[in-house]
Amino acid sequence: MIKKLMALLLMASLLTGCQAEQKKMLSITGYNYTNRYIDRFSVNGQGGGNVLLSEDDAGGGETSCCIVFRSDQELPVKVHVEWTYGIEGDLQTGQVFRQPETHQVEVDLLGPIPEDPTIFVVHFYPDNTVQVEVASDYPKPRFMRSNLERGASR
Repeated sequence: MIKKLMALLLMASLLTGCQAEQKKMLSITGYNYTNRYIDRFSVNGQGGGNVLLSEDDAGGGETSCCIVFRSDQELPVKVHVEWTYGIEGDLQTGQVFRQPETHQVEVDLLGPIPEDPTIFVVHFYPDNTVQVEVASDYPKPRFMRSNLERGASR
């Protein structure tokens, strides 16, 4: 009887330990402040799709599924971001102006993390730097592309 009780207590403690870890699936999206189309990107190997040029009031990337995020992990957290700029050329003549370019970087997720995270956001800047954030909804762009035309930087 004592062995059964001990086994039951052990099982209960194991289940409680598993529940303490706060894992959540977050959608992935990108905000592209560069002057090039991003053909694909990934975060820790999880696909983020392609990203058009962001506008002053919207990101530019479609939402992809998913990245596993533990809300109880200590910050900062290093994440690996890889992206490929698409080929640039003239569709009519077939002339290629720029070949695809792949870049990768390790970047810190600094926080803060909202109580109800739903989306993992990757921000791509003109100088090939990247910032990441976890949000409860789509954030406003951090950089106004219209500032590029005026020569401003972030």
